[in-house]
Amino acid sequence: MHPADLAILLHRALEVRLARLQELLAAKTWAGDPELLHQVRVSARRLGAVLDLVDAEVYPGHKRQRRALKDLVDTLGLPRELDVHAEHLAMLHQEARTLAQAAVLEHLLEQLERGRAKARRAMHRRLDDLKLGELDRLLDVPTLSHPFQATSLQEAAWACLEPRALAALEPLTALALHEDGPALHKARVRIKKLRYAVEALESAFSELPEDLLKSLRALQSCLGEHHDLATLEVLLSEAEMELRRRERSTLCAGVFELLGEVSAARQRAFECFQELAQDQGPAAFARQIRPVLGLPAVEGMEGAT
Repeated sequence: MHPADLAILLHRALEVRLARLQELLAAKTWAGDPELLHQVRVSARRLGAVLDLVDAEVYPGHKRQRRALKDLVDTLGLPRELDVHAEHLAMLHQEARTLAQAAVLEHLLEQLERGRAKARRAMHRRLDDLKLGELDRLLDVPTLSHPFQATSLQEAAWACLEPRALAALEPLTALALHEDGPALHKARVRIKKLRYAVEALESAFSELPEDLLKSLRALQSCLGEHHDLATLEVLLSEAEMELRRRERSTLCAGVFELLGEVSAARQRAFECFQELAQDQGPAAFARQIRPVLGLPAVEGMEGAT
């Protein structure tokens, strides 16, 4: 069990993040607004990150509500992905160098719009089944059946962060050697959760480690761009194959040209990740975090607790 100071800190973090999510969900048009939908998804992830830090056994509805949040994030996943693709294609359409390129992009946007409408309909059906009104139960008074640990808030915060930093940052060197889309996407999720954990524990620090958060955001942003381009590349490849099957040679050639540009952009995003990953790792994380927790600096993670 966490020490009392950390348990209180995390409970307050739950209150703030739950209030933000409920504020967003109260907007009647949020599910039809791409930006509000994105904010709801991010807010649910932030709330989930705090739930991952608390002592699950002392919160009666923890498992059920954690599952509800995950279901919400998953339900919004495809609509959000298609919104990003639509935004990307619309930007390319504005920058089209020829009428032929513009025509190809208009064709792709029409196809994508049909997919977005279908995904939105499925999303609305799923949202009706989610019991989001029960999220208030997250704030039920914990059942404290055991005494709190006798340790400082700062030591307890480090104990929360250390395994998450190892999981998020230790694989980066190996990931930078070979482009593996699914593995890079998983790395992005771990980095995002680590950043959210640091932000949730803000009160434990003498000052928020802004430089560290900035570097984590940069990694997350780079990997996010890579994922968006990789999934767009798949979408374009499928469109190109379908046009080839239908013998639409002009459109097919245009999509193939666009596919080359997206592939090159994806490679640049990976190279950006390779550069950023050089300066990241568990040891660097420990050197930046422990001093602002008032804990002695260490060379690496081993024995840091």
